[in-house]
Amino acid sequence: MNKIRLKITTPLGTFFDDDIEIVTLKTPEGYIGLQHNRVPFISSIEISTMYVNIDKNNKKIAAIGGGLVFVEKQHIDIFTDDIEWKEEINKSEIEKLFDETTKKLQSNFKDNVEKHKYEILLKKTINKLSTLEKK
Repeated sequence: MNKIRLKITTPLGTFFDDDIEIVTLKTPEGYIGLQHNRVPFISSIEISTMYVNIDKNNKKIAAIGGGLVFVEKQHIDIFTDDIEWKEEINKSEIEKLFDETTKKLQSNFKDNVEKHKYEILLKKTINKLSTLEKK
């Protein structure tokens, strides 16, 4: 199978940069697999679980907190501010964050901006807990 270069960039730098067979991620229209020789494509990425197949024996799973994806024939670029490999997710920390965020959302907010910030944080937290269950 032909490979394509996948580069994932965060504000802290390069998270991943390697040749892969396929990356599967969630766009607003649903899950999509991106691979070699794809027509150019641009989309936002939903908060979801992302699957990276480096080859048939090497697959990685990540929790991604949204972002943007740009695809050309030989290159995929993903930009995100929140991504974590499944094996690096600290379940106890995420459960604690879930509890704290849930409590915070029960309080009164001065404006919808702050409330929305906590709603997004809760979605990302639930996604990380969900990603831990994926195989």
